[in-house]
Amino acid sequence: MAPDSGDLWHENPFPLSPVVRLGPTSDLGEPAAVAADSGNAHLDTPLVTDLRALVADYFTPPSAGGRRGRAVALVGGFGLGKSHALRRTYQTVRERHGEAAMWIVDEPAQDMGRLYRDRLRGPADTAQGRQAFEELVRDYYAYVTAAWVGGEEDDPRRGTLREIAAGLRDRTLDPDKVVSALRYDPEVIHADLRGTLGEVTEHRRFATALALLLQPPFRRMVWNWLSGEEPAEPLRERGITEAIGPHPGRADTAAGIDRVFDALAVQGFLHGRVGNPYVLLLDSLEKVLEWPEENRRTFIDAFERLVNIFTSHGGLLVFCTSPDGLRALRASVHERVVQLWANGLDARDTRALVSRYLAAAGTPGSEASTGTEASTDTDEGTGTGEGAGAGTGTGEGAASPVIGTPDTGPPDTGPFDEEALRLLPELTEGVPREILKTCRQAWQIAEVDGAVRRIPGSAVLAAVRRLHERVTDRQVLADLHQALDLGQWRIASRDPVPARLSRSADGREEVVYWLSPAQDAYIAVIRARSVLRADDAERVAAHVLGLRSAVRPGRLEALLVVNGLVSQAMQDRLGRAIGSRPLVYRQGGFAVSAHEALLQLERRLVEERREEDLLELGERMRRDLELQTARLDQMQRTLAGLALDTRPVAASPDHPPRGKPKPNTAGLPGPVRRRFQDALTMLESVTGRVAGRATDRVGATPADLSVLGCATLVRELTERFRGAVADWAAGRAPGAARTEDELSELRRICREYESAVEVLPVHLLGGADQRHRLTPARTVESLAEEVWGTLSAAS
Repeated sequence: MAPDSGDLWHENPFPLSPVVRLGPTSDLGEPAAVAADSGNAHLDTPLVTDLRALVADYFTPPSAGGRRGRAVALVGGFGLGKSHALRRTYQTVRERHGEAAMWIVDEPAQDMGRLYRDRLRGPADTAQGRQAFEELVRDYYAYVTAAWVGGEEDDPRRGTLREIAAGLRDRTLDPDKVVSALRYDPEVIHADLRGTLGEVTEHRRFATALALLLQPPFRRMVWNWLSGEEPAEPLRERGITEAIGPHPGRADTAAGIDRVFDALAVQGFLHGRVGNPYVLLLDSLEKVLEWPEENRRTFIDAFERLVNIFTSHGGLLVFCTSPDGLRALRASVHERVVQLWANGLDARDTRALVSRYLAAAGTPGSEASTGTEASTDTDEGTGTGEGAGAGTGTGEGAASPVIGTPDTGPPDTGPFDEEALRLLPELTEGVPREILKTCRQAWQIAEVDGAVRRIPGSAVLAAVRRLHERVTDRQVLADLHQALDLGQWRIASRDPVPARLSRSADGREEVVYWLSPAQDAYIAVIRARSVLRADDAERVAAHVLGLRSAVRPGRLEALLVVNGLVSQAMQDRLGRAIGSRPLVYRQGGFAVSAHEALLQLERRLVEERREEDLLELGERMRRDLELQTARLDQMQRTLAGLALDTRPVAASPDHPPRGKPKPNTAGLPGPVRRRFQDALTMLESVTGRVAGRATDRVGATPADLSVLGCATLVRELTERFRGAVADWAAGRAPGAARTEDELSELRRICREYESAVEVLPVHLLGGADQRHRLTPARTVESLAEEVWGTLSAAS
């Protein structure tokens, strides 16, 4: 029925708490809870289809080789349907294979003794189960006795022992009477257990208990002990001195884990030894990851031994775990386990899930109201547990027919319009638990006077925000503040952008912290609400882009902290748009996660700064290389000209090169003038020496060019220095004393020359010659100091 048909829906059919567990009996096939809280709908998914096939294959009558054991792991995140699929297995086994022994553990606990006594569900929970187990022990006794008798040689006084063994195997002979008549010791049980389970368990006390179980005076005592109680005194006298699992307050937690698994191994082994099927269902294995290291390691070791027993001796072990829990198991366990992975629902299955919950409640527009069969599948919880509906089957073994839609058309989705149905799997990643929670919330939002006519897409969006934006902004800021304390992050002394740019137009995004890990580098910590649609992502991206534009020429990275929901697809989209993936707020450990994210962004800023510096250095080196190349070309032309000049003296301070006028140095004191003449003469000699070498070789080497270039630059600097000093000396009036300003000007001239010479490779100019005791390098390096000393003293 279309949502605009005018019909009203008065009862919300979706569960308040869609969680499935294997513990309470109401979750194990008993009457359904009110308002479908325990799950009254069911879908076929690949997880349940594959699991159903494995279970059916296990219960197929075994061949002559015996029943083949197997272990199955249902793997996936929370809410994907693992517990639901496990409960389907329970129903199938209970309804179709009631003779099979079955143990159920809703979740492991460190106090395995209490779990074994109070929470483990097994054959001993009922009188029928205890009776079946006692018969099993008799069959096992007959089996091992037959093996013992069949191995003896015939004795004419006892008849044919092989015939007796055959009668025991066929169960036509009473094993108690046979043992009594043949006077065999019950130690045969112990010997069999020792031979098979000697490396697994404390076989002797179990052998004793199993032998005593068939004796009426000890039957109750043995059952109490097998149920986890402390052994009675008669049992202690016979070697059973400890309970299977320690009582609360005992310190041997690890030992208690081993003993419980030993008990499960022995009881399972007995069934396999006589060819009977036996099943263990274990939920929430990942809980073990939260335990202390010693207990966790003990549990994993014991669990591996149990897997080996079930796979080697004809058992069926099915357990649920998260991907992290599966990784915690050793590779040897992975080799023995069949992995079935739970996945989210697609759009088609989402429609079917919504339709079947509507049908279960019998609301207008549902299948129930149109006369279609719609009775509840009381053992299921599509919207419950580890995954409502994602790990479900066809209702095989259910107490009542499975709700289903007819094959004549698409499922009836009642008041949900097309936009709402499109958004449901998109925003929830197809997780059934989240779909059902969102449906319930959207129903409440769309209610008007207690009735619902239509649930549009806007109601689904509002429901998602209401479900995922429960934490206050104050709490988010408190955890962010804790993250800043963890790293002692430096908060910028001032905001690098105007206050109006730190907040988006609608106020859904806001910069709450400006961090400055380095100069001109910033990390903007942005608080945001749920990012659900494309326009939400575009708004966030535009805000971050505006911040980056405003802080230029500085660099900016953004940490987007979302207090709400961001789907994986939307996280990828935001990551491409703003350069970093958003951090979704989750209570518990968020401060550490935020601190680590900030460290990543800081490293990125440092790397970007290094890359920019390298680019800048490369550009500067390129410009310097171009300039140096031009100078070398000029030097090479000069060197060529010098090589062609055959005059004895190409130039001297008193005879400057052609085209260059002789500077006026008349105002300089004689000592200063001579120092300049010596320095320039020495530089000219270096140039002439290099030119001569080049002429002899008919070409200049790179080393010659380097020396020539340095000598040319120093000579040019020295001539300019001499000219500046001469101008300074000529500016004094006759007989007048130098002022402080004039001396400061002379000091500046000398320092400029000295600084320029320091950056040049003057050590290339060579050593001292016969006319000068100083090297050219030392001459030009000390020239400024000598000029300053002489002129300042004369002033």
